[in-house]
Amino acid sequence: MLRGITRFSAVLLAAGLAAAGTATIAAAAPSGGTDVATLGNFIDYGRVAISGPQGNEQVDGGTVALNFGGKSLSVYCIDLYHGTQNGVQYTETDWNKSTLSGNPNAGKIQWILNNSFPDLTVSQLESATGISGLNANSAAAGTQAAIWHYSDNVTATPANGKAATLTTWLETHASSASEPTPSLQLSPASVAGKSGEKIGPVTVTTSANNVGLQLTAPSGVTVVDSKGQPASTASNGEQLFFDVPAGTAAGSAQLTASTTTTVPVGRAFAAVDGTSQTMILAGSSPVSVSAVASAQWAPMGVIPAANATASCGKGGVEVTLTNAGDQPWTTTVGGQSVTVQGGASTTVLVKVAEGAAYDITVTGPNGFSKEFKGALECKPTKPGGPSASASASAAPSTSASASSSASPVAGGGNLASTGSSSATPIIGGVGVALILIGGGTVFFLRKRGRNA
Repeated sequence: MLRGITRFSAVLLAAGLAAAGTATIAAAAPSGGTDVATLGNFIDYGRVAISGPQGNEQVDGGTVALNFGGKSLSVYCIDLYHGTQNGVQYTETDWNKSTLSGNPNAGKIQWILNNSFPDLTVSQLESATGISGLNANSAAAGTQAAIWHYSDNVTATPANGKAATLTTWLETHASSASEPTPSLQLSPASVAGKSGEKIGPVTVTTSANNVGLQLTAPSGVTVVDSKGQPASTASNGEQLFFDVPAGTAAGSAQLTASTTTTVPVGRAFAAVDGTSQTMILAGSSPVSVSAVASAQWAPMGVIPAANATASCGKGGVEVTLTNAGDQPWTTTVGGQSVTVQGGASTTVLVKVAEGAAYDITVTGPNGFSKEFKGALECKPTKPGGPSASASASAAPSTSASASSSASPVAGGGNLASTGSSSATPIIGGVGVALILIGGGTVFFLRKRGRNA
């Protein structure tokens, strides 16, 4: 049977948010520009009846806060049967690296997000749908129910009549929409070349008009654009290069891109350790984001670079090794010994079980080391599956006593306008260290009237 989350007390919520306010930065990620956010609490929600393969259940569904980039945004759940908890760390990701991978209705979820609450205000939603008498709670519940229909293949019906009418309207009118652009990515996040070369390119992908650039490098090394001109800013799609003068000793540099931008509605967010349900952004506002790319060079010998990306289609993480030098490079990737000839590259698949966390480290000469951490979350959790038992979740702190009301978390308006509390800053990119935020935890997918 589907299990609903239980509310946790206001005391536990306060503990979680207090911890979030003092925590420091973030963890190694599979690619440059993966930002770290922290899950908060329900914002607007209502009761929803779920009819699925395991029977019927009453749960709460609506919008939940995501503390991101110094502000709080809103998310909906797209992994109904998976648990979560307040304080879980999330990273922005592409649809094909999330539980939307292979989902033919992912574009319909995007359409719903673009045409419902909180991207539309309640009054705008009433005008667009012809449904009167909506409020934030019924709009959020109706929207979440429609999303679950397409993300988890269930029939979800809000208890509130207006919300149920909205769910039907959204499901009837939904058409396919395109996946939105990442907030900020640098790709590839690791490049290599010989001294005397322009090493790259590193491509900027961002929803912002432009990003600021900061270089940490030995004297004489600069960042230039595709025309060879020094670059202090860059725009979406622009290519950047590390310009390393001839004769420069073996070394490395780090480029940080940063900006303030609105993370596009519809970006997926996956738990860093794979223990929590996948979310999708529903309400946004300008936040601070950053991404990191690095370069390695030497006049001769082994000159390594390493990049990784989750591959839902192949069931693992693809690690691409590049050797820009003139001698073979032998290293270990996920327990496999790999040799890359000079001037060549190779891609190694490290198999990872669905829902499992991974931690892959690649090393090379001159202190080269890249760590890729994350989890492979490619399919919505099945009802009654391992991750649906003894999980935890963030629920509304409307009561100081635990009750059995609750349900999967999601997100809706911008917390800055709903009175929610503080957020944790995020910093993106490879090699940034993550400190998990503590706080109150409640068991999420718990059968009403029973222990999990």
